[in-house]
Amino acid sequence: MKDLLKDEECVFCQIVEKEIPSQILFENDTNLAFLDIFPVSKGHTIVIPKNHYNNLEDIPANELAELFKVVKELSVLIHKKLNIAGYNILQNNFRAAGQIVNHFHVHIIPRSKEDGKFQLIVPREQSKEGELKQILKIIKQ
Repeated sequence: MKDLLKDEECVFCQIVEKEIPSQILFENDTNLAFLDIFPVSKGHTIVIPKNHYNNLEDIPANELAELFKVVKELSVLIHKKLNIAGYNILQNNFRAAGQIVNHFHVHIIPRSKEDGKFQLIVPREQSKEGELKQILKIIKQ
């Protein structure tokens, strides 16, 4: 295996290097999954590439695809083994979106129907067509 891209200051890179102990749920040559030490719920798992990438914009598409295969496998396993009602797959990019550790990672968060942990609130007011067209024009420029 080639040398991994890493950041000596990154807590997730230190977990990959086994410098910081963790409860590893899955590991292969390219990815690692471990239980979150600040869990939203029991079984909250973090899946990371072993290579250091700051966020979604940095990770190569082929590595992202392989990582999401692991996310799917672990989500199914957690759902079955913990007998949970559902789960969230969460991935944050940059501080404004809640990214705390600057190493690309995906959260698998087990949920129950009444856990009250967090919820995405969908606005009840529909966007105007003109506003949507304006945003679409800006993005596609």
